[in-house]
Amino acid sequence: MQFTFKFLVIVSSLVVASLTTGVSYSASSIARDDGTPIDYYLKMASKEAPADTLLIFFQGSDCNSVKHNELIRELSKAIMPSADLLLIEKPGITASLPLDSNAERPDCPGYYIENDSLEQRAMDAHRVLSQVANENQYKRLIVMGGSEGAVVAALFAAEYGMADAVVMLNGGGRWFIDDVIHNIKSTSPASELDSILEGFKGFAAHVLNSEPFDVEVSNHGYKWWRSTLTLDQKAVLSQVDVPVLVIQGGKDQSVSPDAVTKMLKDLHDMGKHDIELMTYSEMAHGFFDPDGRSMADEIAEHVSGWLQRRR
Repeated sequence: MQFTFKFLVIVSSLVVASLTTGVSYSASSIARDDGTPIDYYLKMASKEAPADTLLIFFQGSDCNSVKHNELIRELSKAIMPSADLLLIEKPGITASLPLDSNAERPDCPGYYIENDSLEQRAMDAHRVLSQVANENQYKRLIVMGGSEGAVVAALFAAEYGMADAVVMLNGGGRWFIDDVIHNIKSTSPASELDSILEGFKGFAAHVLNSEPFDVEVSNHGYKWWRSTLTLDQKAVLSQVDVPVLVIQGGKDQSVSPDAVTKMLKDLHDMGKHDIELMTYSEMAHGFFDPDGRSMADEIAEHVSGWLQRRR
C-alpha cells in the first residue's frame, strides 16, 4: 500500500557523524529467537581497572548504525568518563551500512523496516545486557537515549527493572501522534499544512485500525508505526521506579516541548516525584541554539552532576 501524502517524521538521532578513528570498541553479537543477530559494541573506559558502571546509550529513529554516531560517543565520554559504554544496533542494521542522514534513504535494510519497533529494541537490549552482565560485574547501570532512543530507554527501564537511573534527551510527550503533529505544524508551509495534517491523521488512523500491512513511510514499516502510535509514554514512566532526568529543548521542532511539560506535570500530580525536567528554552532537537552553537557541553555537565548526586 502506498501513501502519497507529504510529511516527514523528524524524531531521529540528534546528530549523526562518523566515529573518529582510533576509538576502540569490542564488537560482538547475540542471536534473537528467530536466529538473526543483534550486533553490539562495548567500549571499556580503562584497560587497567574494570569499571563499576555501565552506560547504555540508545540512538534515535534514523536508519544508521549506532557505531557511526559521534555525538553519542562524545556525550557519553563527557557525562561518565569512568563508565563502560554499551551500544546496540537496531534490528537488521550493522556497522557495514554506510552513513546517510537522508530520512528516506533507499538502501535501508528490509529486515529493519519490517521488524524495528520500540518493544523489539528494548527486548534486544535486555538480551544483550544479560550477556554483558554475565561477563562483567557492574554495580550500576545507567540507561540513556536521545529522541526515539529516550523512549526506548524508559521502556527498557520499566519493562526489565535493571536500570539504576534513566536519562531522556528530547524524547517527546505522552503520545507520539502529538509530537508528529507538532513537527508538521512547525515545519510545513501554511499553504500545505491542512492537507499534510489530513494525510498524516488518515495514515495514523489506518495503522491503528488495520491488521498488519506492507508500508514504508520515513524508512519505517507497520510494526514501528503501530508501536510508536500506541505507546503511552506517561504510563511507561509511571512504572519506572528509579530516578529519571528529562532534558528538553524549548525550540524543538521534532517533538512538542509543551507535551513534555504536561506529561511531567501529570506524573508529578500522580505522585511520581523522582522525575526531574530540565528545559533549555533556546535549544533545538539537535542540541543547538538559534545561532547554531552546540549546547552539548552544557547538557553533559548537567547530566553528569545529576547522576553524581544520585549515586
